[in-house]
Amino acid sequence: MKKEVIFLLLLTLRLSAQNTDSLLRILPKMPADTHRVRILVDLGKNLWIEGKDSVALQYLTQAVTLSQKINFGRGEAEARLQLVRMERDNMSNVEAAYAHLDVVDKLAKKLNDKYIEAFSLIRRAHMYEPNFQKQKAISSLLAKAQQIVTEIHNPELQSYIYEREALQLMNQARNAEAVDRMLQAKRLQEQYRDLRIRRSSVGNLGVFFLSVNKYDDALKAFNEASAIATKLHDPRAEAHIASYQGEILEQKHRYAEALVADKKAVEILEKIKGYGKLPRSYARLGSVYIELKEYDKALKYSQMAADLFNKTNGGETMQHLSQINFGKIYLIQKNYGKVVEKAKEGLSWALQNDPPLMAEAAEYNRQLSIAYDKLGQPQKAIVHFKQYKAESDSILNNEALQKITVSSMTYEFEKKQEGDKIHIKTLENEQLAQTRNILIGLSVLGVLGLIFVLWSNRKLKSKNEQLKNKNREIEEALFKGQNIERKRVASELHDNLNTKLAAVRWHLEAMQAEDFNAFNQKIHSRLIDMANDVYADVRLISHNMLPAELETHGLVSALQKLVEKLNVNTKTVFHLVANAAQKRPPSQVEHQLYNIALELVNNVLKHAQASEVWISLSQTATQLTLTVSDNGVGMPTEIQSDGIGMRNLQSRVDVLAGHLTLDSTPEIGTKVSVEIPIPA
Repeated sequence: MKKEVIFLLLLTLRLSAQNTDSLLRILPKMPADTHRVRILVDLGKNLWIEGKDSVALQYLTQAVTLSQKINFGRGEAEARLQLVRMERDNMSNVEAAYAHLDVVDKLAKKLNDKYIEAFSLIRRAHMYEPNFQKQKAISSLLAKAQQIVTEIHNPELQSYIYEREALQLMNQARNAEAVDRMLQAKRLQEQYRDLRIRRSSVGNLGVFFLSVNKYDDALKAFNEASAIATKLHDPRAEAHIASYQGEILEQKHRYAEALVADKKAVEILEKIKGYGKLPRSYARLGSVYIELKEYDKALKYSQMAADLFNKTNGGETMQHLSQINFGKIYLIQKNYGKVVEKAKEGLSWALQNDPPLMAEAAEYNRQLSIAYDKLGQPQKAIVHFKQYKAESDSILNNEALQKITVSSMTYEFEKKQEGDKIHIKTLENEQLAQTRNILIGLSVLGVLGLIFVLWSNRKLKSKNEQLKNKNREIEEALFKGQNIERKRVASELHDNLNTKLAAVRWHLEAMQAEDFNAFNQKIHSRLIDMANDVYADVRLISHNMLPAELETHGLVSALQKLVEKLNVNTKTVFHLVANAAQKRPPSQVEHQLYNIALELVNNVLKHAQASEVWISLSQTATQLTLTVSDNGVGMPTEIQSDGIGMRNLQSRVDVLAGHLTLDSTPEIGTKVSVEIPIPA
């Protein structure tokens, strides 16, 4: 009876979130069997999450010893994998972690346990992440784990693979893909009631949103992660969240609040001896002190970050945030020799990483270009500035955005295309009339006439088919011609105007503003802001012309990117309602609808004075509908019927044989719907 009670209690704990106090109460009642091992492993996980590493180590060591004694290989493997996870945070005895993984691999092979085999590969990939010399092995480890997980269909392990892949994508500056992959991980982990499974993915999702300047989404993810951390009594996660909240506040120039958040993260990590994450928090604190112009403190915390990172990682990699801080501080102090020393060292490490760390490399090249210029070495300054510019553009274009223009050339092409369609329609009507006349005449001739009609119809169908094929060829040629010209104009914008704007911005930033009086400093700061705004506007305009997302992933993805950009760069809040899984229409239809959406969005931003805009895209078997609505001031009656913008919109809709509907009410808003038939 006692064993049955213990079994039922254990089953209840396994099916719910295991509370540490509950586990500690049941442990003394457990015999030395496999159930006791599982309780010991769960205790080790919980206590580690709660920041009690030394106690967690004791229970996990007991789990390993007991597993070996009762020959419970699966329990020993799970305990060792948790010990590896703990070491990944501390990075104080990496060789011990690798030794644990080697034992786990042997146990998995002996037991033919695919779950443990895959989990060991994922943990090894996790251990390799801070070491650039082992970066190349990560992809192959995850690929092997993926093969096994595909075979055993385990959502938990699949989510862990997605997490690791997301971090690799982020390192490659493929931010949107990284966010998507982390969302996949989160969706899989939400199937489980055990909050420990998704303690890291939610926080990392916030980090990824932060990397693409989606601050609201980042804060939402951090709030969710904070709730999980509170339930799990997880100080590491609390420190992680506080650190990135500090980064958001720093990005928003709220430095005093950022300082409070970063100090909170440092205080927690110092208390629990979280040496794996502490260097980043020290470096973030140093970054805030730079903005507060407390350079001695900035240098102190940056040096603490570098020293601790080197100690925990054995000099196998570099803490780039602290290294970048050094360069910024020495630039301000006009110690250009030290800038060159630190930036060259950091650049070498950043480029040796696999994949190269482009954001860090760009910042190092920026620092080197300024330092060499001040040292009177203009050739080296130019070389590093060009590298900085190339790397910056690579980062800003990490989603492979391709740009086009809505120039007069586009308008002429579309007019020509419309004229060709009218001409072809006239030919079709003339031939239909000819067919009717022939049928009337041949009806008198009887059978011979009927034979002639059949022959004539066959011939006419052939000609009509030829005309339709020719029409398609003309449309495709025009479409290709438009794209070629758009890309050419976009290239001119990028290579000339954008480069010159960047040069102006760089020269402004390179000026020693601290030598100016307060009035001139204010003017200098405003000029930098204006240069940044113009640079961002040019980039946004060129991107909105035709992103590569439209070519590769379709209209829904392109509209999503447009909404994300608009929400970053405008005060109006844009929403997109669309089904990403819907079938893609023909390419020409997608391009026309995207241009229509741009025209409507532009009208809203110019005239509507709206706070919110909704873009909706829906599809049935025979029809595609695009709707743009706002809560603005409405559209005057004369513009609704006779405005140039509305005539342009109607022209685009007519090209697609569609129907445009406009509904506008003063002080309530405007709704424009475009319905396009889909060919069968």
